[in-house]
Amino acid sequence: MLIYSIKMQLSELFRKKTVVFTFFILLFFVLANFYQNMFHNLYQDEEVKYISQMYDPIKLLTLSDWSTIGYFMMEYYPLLVVLPTACAYLTDKNTKMKTYIVSRTGCKNYWYGKVISVFLITFFIFTVPFLMELLLECICFDMQSAGEPSNIDFIQTIERENLYFLYQIGVPHKIIYAALLTVLFGIVSGILAVFNFAVSTLPFFKYKVFTFFPVYILFYLLSVLEKGLGLGYTLNYYFILRMFNVPAMKYNFSAYFIFLIILLFISLIFIKIKTIRDDLI
Repeated sequence: MLIYSIKMQLSELFRKKTVVFTFFILLFFVLANFYQNMFHNLYQDEEVKYISQMYDPIKLLTLSDWSTIGYFMMEYYPLLVVLPTACAYLTDKNTKMKTYIVSRTGCKNYWYGKVISVFLITFFIFTVPFLMELLLECICFDMQSAGEPSNIDFIQTIERENLYFLYQIGVPHKIIYAALLTVLFGIVSGILAVFNFAVSTLPFFKYKVFTFFPVYILFYLLSVLEKGLGLGYTLNYYFILRMFNVPAMKYNFSAYFIFLIILLFISLIFIKIKTIRDDLI
């Protein structure tokens, strides 16, 4: 019955305008970045003598720290990550879709099916466009290009690359590295969407507009926490979620992983409480 609930809710979510709109917004960012990269390479052809000296196309992906389009996209990330599913619960409640699904699958399967559906739909939206971009880059650009977008010399480039997250994969296998980081980006986005959905089920979320704020407030509280506690590493999602992060920033990926697990655990507690209350009613 859980599988049936997931199928029903995925089908319903895929037809939502906000899901389609968010997907095409991200696709627009990807295509704009790809067009800009083509422009860079066309201009750079006149300045360099060897293909290997041209900018590494993997380092110019939208999720890369070097991408100006990606920088602009991340400005809207707190909104984009919740836009597809922020109103999912209130919509189901107002349209009686919740009653319809519960009558066929039960309360428990409805709630856990919704959580899984929210995660899967968000993971899809925040992974597929960027994997498509990676494929386009591999087809259209020479992967032998290894130039650093910062135009620093070779020795400094090697020193810099040894400070990247998962550099053991990134240096010898840059395409695999980009694909892996893109999947991680999708997973983190999915967890944030699940958290936003779980919080939006609380009684005081009576209006749809309020359901867009939990993740933004979460990011704001993290920035306040970073400054207040004087942590030795960044909590800014801007730097954590992008590839080829500036090595000057300090990272604690173990802490980030634990935080995501806690966030997911809190979300499941909220859903468990809703399941128990619905069963009692």
